[in-house]
Amino acid sequence: MAAVAASAEAAPESVESLCAREEAERKRLKPAFSLADAAAVARETFHLEGARVDRELNSYDDQNWRVVDVRGRAYVLKAHNGVEGRNGPLLRAQSRLFARLSERGVRAPTEASPLARARGFTWRLLDWVPGDLLSASTITPALLERSGAFLGEIRAALDAFDDAALHRAHLWDLRRFPALKTFADRLGELGCDAERSASVARAFRNFDESVAPLADALPMATLHADFNDANVLVDGDAMGVIDVGDSVYSWRVNDAAVGLAYVLVTLATPENATAGFAPGDCLEGGRAFVRGYETRADLTAAEKTALPHLAAGRLATSFTLGWFSYHESLVANPDMPKERREYLLHHALPAANALQRLLENPDFLRDAA
Repeated sequence: MAAVAASAEAAPESVESLCAREEAERKRLKPAFSLADAAAVARETFHLEGARVDRELNSYDDQNWRVVDVRGRAYVLKAHNGVEGRNGPLLRAQSRLFARLSERGVRAPTEASPLARARGFTWRLLDWVPGDLLSASTITPALLERSGAFLGEIRAALDAFDDAALHRAHLWDLRRFPALKTFADRLGELGCDAERSASVARAFRNFDESVAPLADALPMATLHADFNDANVLVDGDAMGVIDVGDSVYSWRVNDAAVGLAYVLVTLATPENATAGFAPGDCLEGGRAFVRGYETRADLTAAEKTALPHLAAGRLATSFTLGWFSYHESLVANPDMPKERREYLLHHALPAANALQRLLENPDFLRDAA
């Protein structure tokens, strides 16, 4: 019996449990530095002469700032959350991924200095990529087609890229969507209404019925995995991409699913300026995005079948983890600045609206071509 007990104690942690544990840990190990702290790290750790921080940039589990040195050169200074910050191979893989995108002609940040440890966290210094966030642009069908085509270019750039550290358990990886149930089961106790909770539950059922049976037919690849309007830059006719924190080796179609999900979120956000769409018609924007994507990257028959259900999974993930992060981060850091609190729900609430619309119209991509 003792041998059996020892064996049970040594049983490896399940992927679902690991994903859930690490996601919760990110809230406890989230950096919370001031502008003055960031400026001091830029000067003392990265030796940027006369460095000044002109603003903090939005981030989910990390912290980012725009830093300018005495010569006027701009950078992004990043403090990684404690979960990724202790994973050296993953951080180095992200560095390689940035370099890969740049080598393949995709506008993306490049490292200005090696990774460094300071004040209990891992820090990264990146060259600044000029442009305005897509979230600040007037969203039109033409811009969404351009965005889809740009994601297709990223997809092509990463198709032959791999790193062992990206083969990881990560809750934002849509292949791990069932692990989200650990958090979805707590929505009610965190004050979520029954209608939104029911939409998330339906996304799980659709995944089990329509995606899981296709798992072996979905090609694998390295993904950017977070193509949203806060990670895409628009600079005239050029576009750029930032933030590879969610990069993972997974089903190739997940890049398109994540991009599609955030198009629906963008168009379901009332304050976003839009042109060329009927009020509330986020699905038409989704069709435009997918048309653009398919001009640069292919989708197999299995990927096309899975795509809307995977997009629904990302919407459910964005809502659930945004809701959870908002409540847990306030517990961990009750003095969190208002703008950082609001960012945690920036995608979450519109994601719930977009999820409901998508669940009502799961076949909306059939006439996207």
